[in-house]
Amino acid sequence: MSAIESKDFTLGEIFRDFYAVPDYQREYVWGEEEVEQLLMDIRTEQGNDDETEYFIGSIVTCLNKQGRYDLIDGQQRMTTIFLTLCALRDRLRLLGETKIATIQNLIATERVSTKGEETREPRLDLQYEDAGTLIQQLVDDATLTQRAATRSIQNMLGAYRTAVAFYTQEFGENAKELRAFFGYLINRVKLIRVRTDSLARALKIFETINDRGVGLDAMDLLKNLLFIRSKPEAFEKLKQNWKQLVDQLHGAGEKPLRFLRYFVLSRTYLKTL
Repeated sequence: MSAIESKDFTLGEIFRDFYAVPDYQREYVWGEEEVEQLLMDIRTEQGNDDETEYFIGSIVTCLNKQGRYDLIDGQQRMTTIFLTLCALRDRLRLLGETKIATIQNLIATERVSTKGEETREPRLDLQYEDAGTLIQQLVDDATLTQRAATRSIQNMLGAYRTAVAFYTQEFGENAKELRAFFGYLINRVKLIRVRTDSLARALKIFETINDRGVGLDAMDLLKNLLFIRSKPEAFEKLKQNWKQLVDQLHGAGEKPLRFLRYFVLSRTYLKTL
C-alpha cells in the first residue's frame, strides 16, 4: 500500500471493517451534549433531503497485526456512532422489530473457532480500562450491569442512554420512521478514512490535523508529542504515568490544561532566574 491512503466511506461501509482504540489513547470523553448534537445534526440533514450526503469528519488509522484498524484520531466519533447503533438496535427491538440483522452485523460479526465455538466479535475494540466489558455486554445484548467505575465508562453509558432517549423522543413508537433514520445514517452519512503504513506516520498526521484547529486541546497534543518522541516499548509506562497525572489533577479539582499552563510558566520563570 501507499504511505498514505485516503478515501471517503459511508458509515455502512466503514463498519464492515474492524477497529481498535489502543490503550494509550485518550479515553472516551464525549458527554450528553455532544452525542445529542451529533444525532440532531444528522436528523436535521435527513429532514432537509434524505438523498443528500452528510459529512461528519475524518479518522486516522493504521492497520495493526491483528487486522484491525488502530484509531489514532477520530475515536470519540467512532465510539459514539457504535454506541448509537447499539441503542438504535435496542430501541427497534423494543418496538417489536425482528429484522435487525443488518444492524447486528454493523455492531459485531459471528466467528467460529477451530473447535466450532461461535462468538460475536465487535467491530470496535476499546482496549483501555474496563471499556471492553461494556462493549461485550452491548454486543451480547446483555443487561448493562457494569458500574461506572471510571469517567470513560460513565461517559459511554451516558452516550448510550442519550441515544435511546433521542430515538424515543424524536420517533416515539414509529418504528418505520426510526428505520428510515437508520437507512439515512448508514447510506448517506460519510466520513474520510486516512490509512497509513505506520504508527509514526499516523501520529504525525494526527498532530498536523489537530494543530490546524480541528479540535483537541494542548494536553492531548502534548500527550501525542510524548508518544511520537518515545519508543513503542515505553508506551505502557508512559500511558500509566499520564493517566495517573490526569486522574490526580481531576481528583484535586484542577483542570489539566490550567495545570499545564502554570507549569510551563513556572519553568520559564525559573530559567530566567
